[in-house]
Amino acid sequence: MDPYRDTPRRIPATAVRDDAPSPDSPPSPGEGDDVRWCFCGHCLPSTNAEENVCCRVVPEVVAKGNDDCITRHADFSSVCLNAAVLEAMFYILADFDVQMDAELHKKYRFVAYRLFTKWLWKRLGRHNRVVPPACVVARIRHEYPSATYVGFQHPHLD
Repeated sequence: MDPYRDTPRRIPATAVRDDAPSPDSPPSPGEGDDVRWCFCGHCLPSTNAEENVCCRVVPEVVAKGNDDCITRHADFSSVCLNAAVLEAMFYILADFDVQMDAELHKKYRFVAYRLFTKWLWKRLGRHNRVVPPACVVARIRHEYPSATYVGFQHPHLD
């Protein structure tokens, strides 16, 4: 059974909205602890430049109508951080044979990222992934910490 069989492929949007903030001299993301690329004030830098994305430059986040960080949105905690919601979604994913780590916080982070993606982008399609904003990653990691983190992974194309 392939749960993504009828899911259309998504072409990622690379354009930033015209009204999105832009710095005078954009830094190179991934350079040390420089977070000048963050406009919401809640991002933490990653060693992987691809993961240094602020929610305020993601069109789908801006479309939610929140003028603050997406982690401050009224629905973010309910959708992405509520342990009961994450547990229920875990069992739904398990019904589709989605493989997850046995460690509880790692499971919850995995499910939280999936729910965040569904909440904003609805359906991406098989092998299509988006990098979650750095503030979202920081908030989910704060709520469900671990000794080690993996970071964004591109899909394995079969």
